[in-house]
Amino acid sequence: MASFVEVEKLALTLSEHERARLAAKLIDSLSNADPDEDVGREAARFKPVSSSMLRRVRYDPKSGFLDVVFRTGETYRYKDVPLDEYHKLMKAESHGKYMQMHVIDHYEVVRLDD
Repeated sequence: MASFVEVEKLALTLSEHERARLAAKLIDSLSNADPDEDVGREAARFKPVSSSMLRRVRYDPKSGFLDVVFRTGETYRYKDVPLDEYHKLMKAESHGKYMQMHVIDHYEVVRLDD
C-alpha cells in the first residue's frame, strides 16, 4: 500500500481537472459504501437517518454503546445495546417509532455533552 506522501506526490502530478475528477470519484465511492460496513471497526462513525425524531446514529459493537443525536441536537448514549437491536433500528420503517418502542426506557442511558 502506498504511503500518504506517495499518494500526495502522485496527485500533484495530475492536472487540476484530473484531481477534481478523482476527488469526485472518491466521494462517490464513499457514499456507495455499505452502511453497515464499519460496524466492527474500532471507531464507529455517525450515520445520518431519515427521521423526524433522530438525526444520526452510531453503534460501537465492542462496548455495546448506541449513540443517538436527536433533532433537538441532544446526544444520548444507550448502554449494553445488542448488535441485532442496532440492525433492527437501522432497518426500521420508522427509526423514531422503533426508538420509542424498543430502545428508550429499555436501556441505561446517559446524555453526552455536545
